[in-house]
Amino acid sequence: MGQIVTTKGKGIVLNRTFLATPTQLAPSQFEVGTGTTAPVVGDTDLETKVILSGADYFKDFVSGFPTLDTTNIQATTRMFLNSLEANGNDLTEMGVFNADGTPVLFSRSTFTSLSKTSSIEVTFIEKNSVV
Repeated sequence: MGQIVTTKGKGIVLNRTFLATPTQLAPSQFEVGTGTTAPVVGDTDLETKVILSGADYFKDFVSGFPTLDTTNIQATTRMFLNSLEANGNDLTEMGVFNADGTPVLFSRSTFTSLSKTSSIEVTFIEKNSVV
């Protein structure tokens, strides 16, 4: 279990920080999945992503996020699955992506299995700090 910012995710940070006109979008969406392999910096996608609803794998962050804490140099992202999304899956991974034409995996997390049903809504909160 754990969370890691990927090499490509660090590339997004560099791109958006040092280019006068960035060529990559900021992270703004997420996916969930059933993969159990520990995250590594070379990850480029979830291990086993699941459909959230209809044919959609991606969902946007909760409105108003990310928030930035400039005192602690930390960004907080909030993601939400409602009672209609990803049902019938034992969720074990979550990934944050940007919305480029080919979305780039910024970070990947694994966690203890959660059996998602229509009785369960899930909020994911991810905090990323610059160290």
